[in-house]
Amino acid sequence: MDKVILHADLNNFYASVACLASPALREVPLAVCGDPTLRHGIVLAKNMPAKTLGIYTGQTLTDARKLCPNLMTMQPDFHQVLRLSDEVRGIMSRYTSHVQPFGIDEAWLDISGPGVSISTGERVANHLRHTIREETGLTASIGISDNRIFAKLGSDLKKPDAVSVVCKENRKTVLDPLSVNDLLFVGRATQRKLNDIGIYTIGHLADIDPQILKGLLGKNGLMLSCFARGDDTSPVMAAVHQQTVKSVGNSVTTAHDVCDYQHARITLYGLCESIASRLRKHQLVGRVVQISMRDTALDTIQRQCTLPFATDCSYDIFAYAFDLLTRYWGEKYPLRSLGVCVSQLSPADELLQLSFLPEDARRQRNATLDRTVDQIRDRYGHFSIQRAVMLYDRALGKINPEEEHIIHPVAFLK
Repeated sequence: MDKVILHADLNNFYASVACLASPALREVPLAVCGDPTLRHGIVLAKNMPAKTLGIYTGQTLTDARKLCPNLMTMQPDFHQVLRLSDEVRGIMSRYTSHVQPFGIDEAWLDISGPGVSISTGERVANHLRHTIREETGLTASIGISDNRIFAKLGSDLKKPDAVSVVCKENRKTVLDPLSVNDLLFVGRATQRKLNDIGIYTIGHLADIDPQILKGLLGKNGLMLSCFARGDDTSPVMAAVHQQTVKSVGNSVTTAHDVCDYQHARITLYGLCESIASRLRKHQLVGRVVQISMRDTALDTIQRQCTLPFATDCSYDIFAYAFDLLTRYWGEKYPLRSLGVCVSQLSPADELLQLSFLPEDARRQRNATLDRTVDQIRDRYGHFSIQRAVMLYDRALGKINPEEEHIIHPVAFLK
């Protein structure tokens, strides 16, 4: 029995939420973005008038204004965004218990069952689309296929408020001509590598020897080869079966470009303190530290290392993150944003042991200090106690990463 998978994508979600509150905004070019004063001026969503002018999700606000000098901008109303996202998920759950969110504005639905065909899926998708529009005022584009990857590609074929079917009979005609960067998890760096060996379309990617892709991209090359052919057997996971947390991370666009280690140290400490605090709240420790560095051209480099021990200590996380920074950045170019992530997580209580080594004694002192800082901040606020290094540059030091969780649409990650 073939699966019938739907992928629903709320059209221009952040901008659509803003237009629901102020319908007049539908008639003027509008971009919803982060706070430009904190250099979070990235377009999260745009309405149709802005789209017709060439403005796109992920574009810098500076570039968007070059295309449309009178572009209206506003920050997202996260309360409304989350409320409507939950409301739409509730509507989806009426059709199937197998609803797997993908970002705040997208989800897969598995409606497979005896007698359920692709044509049945098309009828269900149209009914779902109409229900979302009638009950919330939002529109959705929905793709239908026998696997998650092609269903997601289908949801991008017609916008807004449309249904597209990708089946065995039409998939080569419909999908093969698409640019390779339309495929899930193909970002700019991967696209450049594929283009360098003559792979420009999904059809090219599907036809090439998977071992060539493995040599170029490692195991991700094999994954993308499967995706291009629609060989995705992974299930749509019901919400109650979602995987546990695999990593804890933070990233921030800094108030000004970071050009030297001293300023980078301030930003990294802020990020690492936030991550360590969240690890402790969830009673987790991690062994892998990853940093991401984005330059002023918006190109991103990621590097990681494995620690000899698992930790939830802010100093330990910072020390390894800073070591990665010095090895792979070296103050060679200005940084626009920095990110830190800790993974390979395990329960903290698995590490309880008695040790008399000096290094372990130091870690125990740092752990006690961290927990004391947690208690002070819980009672008096984040800025009630800070490391002295934060005073070196107050513009960087005033950032509270725990308040900087901008929720990006998935398309932004490409």
